Amino acid sequence: MEWRTRWHITVRWDRADNSPAGVTVVERVVDSAAELRRLVDRARADPHVVAFPYRKVCELVGEEPDRCGAGHIYAGGSATRRMRDWWPCRCGGHLVIRCRCGDVRAEPVIADGCDARRR
Repeated sequence: MEWRTRWHITVRWDRADNSPAGVTVVERVVDSAAELRRLVDRARADPHVVAFPYRKVCELVGEEPDRCGAGHIYAGGSATRRMRDWWPCRCGGHLVIRCRCGDVRAEPVIADGCDARRR
């Protein structure tokens, strides 16, 4: 698993008639700063756009492991089911998966520069 940065932007027009989509609000999600820049430039150039707030969002993407480090499968009843937790960190945070056998995994892996608070 790893962190991915995306941007959510909401473009608002004064009237639906003035919007290329025929609505007053369009929400988009873009995967790069360059894509965001193009949308912001278009919004600034349109005299009918009244607002275009955007925000940066970090998402944890990838497949969660299906086995612990000892090879136990994370499925089935309460005796084998994994326990999930969250460790805050300056990198964005870590999903923590604990197996009933005591194995603990952090995704993404805790690296140099991480300040994850282990509990």
